[in-house]
Amino acid sequence: MNDLGLFPYPRGRLQKADLDLAAELQSLVDKEIVEKRLELKEDYERLLKPAFVRLMVEMGLQKMFWPEDLGGEGHNEPGVAFTVMAALEQIACADVGLAFLAAHSFALQAALAGNGNLKREACERFAPLFCADGAPVIVSFLLPVFTEEESGATWRGKGLQVTARAAPAGWKLHGKCVRPTCSGADADLFGAWCAVEGEGQQAFILVPGDARGLARGPEFRKTGLAASRNADIDLAGVELAAAHCVFREEQEYRRLLSWYYLGLAACGVGALLASYRILKEWGDNRVIKATGNIFKENPLTGALMGEIAKEIAVDRLLAYDLAEMLAEPDTYGDAGCEGVFTAALIVVHHVLSSADYAIHRIMELMASAGYAKEWQLERYWRDVKTVQCYLGAYELAKHDFARWFYGARTL
Repeated sequence: MNDLGLFPYPRGRLQKADLDLAAELQSLVDKEIVEKRLELKEDYERLLKPAFVRLMVEMGLQKMFWPEDLGGEGHNEPGVAFTVMAALEQIACADVGLAFLAAHSFALQAALAGNGNLKREACERFAPLFCADGAPVIVSFLLPVFTEEESGATWRGKGLQVTARAAPAGWKLHGKCVRPTCSGADADLFGAWCAVEGEGQQAFILVPGDARGLARGPEFRKTGLAASRNADIDLAGVELAAAHCVFREEQEYRRLLSWYYLGLAACGVGALLASYRILKEWGDNRVIKATGNIFKENPLTGALMGEIAKEIAVDRLLAYDLAEMLAEPDTYGDAGCEGVFTAALIVVHHVLSSADYAIHRIMELMASAGYAKEWQLERYWRDVKTVQCYLGAYELAKHDFARWFYGARTL
């Protein structure tokens, strides 16, 4: 058992193929990212981009869900949720930003190619892009952005950054200073949740990164997620064929988000597991001056280290519980039903908040070494905080909780 196996998770629910994939990914990221990190830091061209190619193309992660007859691996049954969780926590252990990008790809694959919800026409159009041997496909989402007054109006078209109207050939899209969830500077495919003009309805439309009328702003500086080179984009009359609209129902949108939230929760767990390793090395080797005691043997520091381990253990269990809910639709309901969606939103907010808390405590324990770049801990803290920003405000998520648990409908 490696040190990460100390933290409980439902290992028995994972297939041998899942465990083998996790082990392969751990070996790959240790060699391709962890061992090169001190030399290359957060170098996108020399470290992060080559690693993303290895993960998504050579390891086949970006064609996992797609049907076999379209070049994919056909691994699209609900139980693939455990595969997603096991894979992403290993990737996030090495680099949260890379796992964040992969989470977008998995969520889109699940929404289009998931068993029982297969969208054949959309798969035939977009699977070749993902299944070709070549460059990785970077996926980004253009999701609603709410003010507090609009928090309950998602499905009535408010808060949506992009508008769409019917055109002779399909759709015409408009949006100014639209903020993607990731990679606005170089994404290959944007999943845009659009307000349909004149209908008061919505549509999820896939926009190629090279679409005519799509303009990218300058890449902006941010504190974390170096693998995501984000920038605002403008959509000025982008015309797309009707087949680019892949769904319009509220349940379909919730299904996409439930899988997306599983991916973000896995990112948080991976950051925690990596931070545990850093703290363990610190606790094993540091001696408290004037006492001669090993750091972890001091009652005060030992108690705080124990609390941090508890946070990690609980968060990992919660994330795998969410994977089980997505893996068992006959028991819990479809991933797009309101109950599962609400559970996914609860879990991802809890895990990321807990990860922020735990890593902050580790930084305090390690004093100046905690925010020194050589120890890498500060990078995990930055990455988790940045993922939280893209997740959205917790105060607004509370309204979703109230709608489900108390039947509130006017918030």
